[in-house]
Amino acid sequence: MPVTGKAGKSPSESGLAGATALRTIPLGAWWVLALMTVDYALGMIDRNAVSVLKTTLKGEFGVGDAEYSLLVTAFMVPYAIFYIICGRIVDRWGSRGPLTVFVVIWSLATLGAGLSRSFYELVAWRAVLGAAEAGLLPATIFALVNWFPRDRLATVYAIKNPLQTMGAIISPPLIAGLAIAYGWRASFVVPGVAGLLFAILWWFADRNPPQYRSSGAEPANTQRKVGFVALLKNPMLWGVLLARVISDPVWFFFQYWQAGYLQERMNLSLADVGKLLWIPPLLSVMLTFVVAAISDRLIARGWTPARSRIRIMQATTILAPLIFVIPFVNNVWIVIGLFATTYFMAFTWLAMSNILMADLFPKNQVGSAVGIISFFGTIGAAAFNAGVGAFIEAFGYVPVFATLALLHPTALVIMQHFYGKRLLASNPSQLPNQY
Repeated sequence: MPVTGKAGKSPSESGLAGATALRTIPLGAWWVLALMTVDYALGMIDRNAVSVLKTTLKGEFGVGDAEYSLLVTAFMVPYAIFYIICGRIVDRWGSRGPLTVFVVIWSLATLGAGLSRSFYELVAWRAVLGAAEAGLLPATIFALVNWFPRDRLATVYAIKNPLQTMGAIISPPLIAGLAIAYGWRASFVVPGVAGLLFAILWWFADRNPPQYRSSGAEPANTQRKVGFVALLKNPMLWGVLLARVISDPVWFFFQYWQAGYLQERMNLSLADVGKLLWIPPLLSVMLTFVVAAISDRLIARGWTPARSRIRIMQATTILAPLIFVIPFVNNVWIVIGLFATTYFMAFTWLAMSNILMADLFPKNQVGSAVGIISFFGTIGAAAFNAGVGAFIEAFGYVPVFATLALLHPTALVIMQHFYGKRLLASNPSQLPNQY
């Protein structure tokens, strides 16, 4: 078993002074990290299938936008509820068995969706998919902590996060290509079979993790554990929680409705959608690196981490009014550019709000805090999505995009109300360390 922190290593050998040398981390850990990337890609492909095939599925089953809203909501509500339940399961049994079971269930659900003979059968399978995919995030976080030394987790996250977005980049051309070549059912069946094969690999890979000698990067946690009810009573949580309830509908709307918009409003083919919709997530990933560098730079200049996160959220909110312009633009490349800016803004808000929880809460409360804001954010998005299809059928896209353009600015006002000068102060001593 690898042992870290040996004396006599130069910084070039150990990567960082006092940190675990990357070359001492066993190959099995990197294999597990690679499998996590594949797992995220499979999950994103399974999740995005109905989005890319929106117009195709509406024609296949003879339904409209109102029914499509039901199809999306059927995934989102179980996903939100089981996010907390699956986290508890992982806390008790680890990542090996639970993630294997989660992947098997959601792969069977994807297969079932591809074999559905009626629209409501498809809805039922999507609900099962949402419940099972909720276990992906807590299980992979557990596995990372289990397989890598804590003083190298930041480096591992820097490697993992861009790679896991590959699913969002490859899913549009892959799903569209399978549907065009073999029919829409293949876009569900092929990823479903791949998921079952992945589950076997994960079962054999995630065992016998290494034991690392403590390097001092993980101080003893003397904070008592706090339950969900106690966290909900903490005023430091409510600013981000309410902001996420209001702003998350933007992220989920563009995840599930942009492909249909391109086909039904811009008159693009399914092949065109496959050729274009990988661009927004790719540009977003590239810009995210810039945002991360800016955040680190601000902190290096003496800003508190919380101040840095909130300022970045404020800056990206400037892009929100561009959403209103989308239904008035007829040039497809401009629309793709507007999709990309919206994707970037919403993704930045999700990332920064999650990181902000680590700035406001002790380490042993961060996971629960992130779980709570993610749960309520997804519920808010599900509530918005549940009625948006019927609204589009009745009034069109213009009022929907106008509403979406207002959500992030409104969320920012709420955060300013709750935190104001307290978290935007340049003096770290003014931060609420007691939280």
